[in-house]
Amino acid sequence: MDNELLVMLSKFSVAARPMIGAVNPAKLLKDKDYAKRIFEQVDAEGGEELLLISLALQHKLGMFDEKPKSAPTPKPEEVVAAKYLFGARG
Repeated sequence: MDNELLVMLSKFSVAARPMIGAVNPAKLLKDKDYAKRIFEQVDAEGGEELLLISLALQHKLGMFDEKPKSAPTPKPEEVVAAKYLFGARG
């Protein structure tokens, strides 16, 4: 854990205390569900500065690295069947 992360974590926990209560930094780092719940509360109730710290901390913790689930690719038979829906004149 680098010094920048520790500073950011302490700023976040101090800034979030008046709005959402005490934040456990150790649990925030280890428990993904707890971190997600805390960040959702901050997103709902936090001010601009707290939101910026929250986003930077989430980025630093790698919470934005998850790729969204993409739509399933259609089977080749479905693509061919869907290709010709109209006649030559539409």
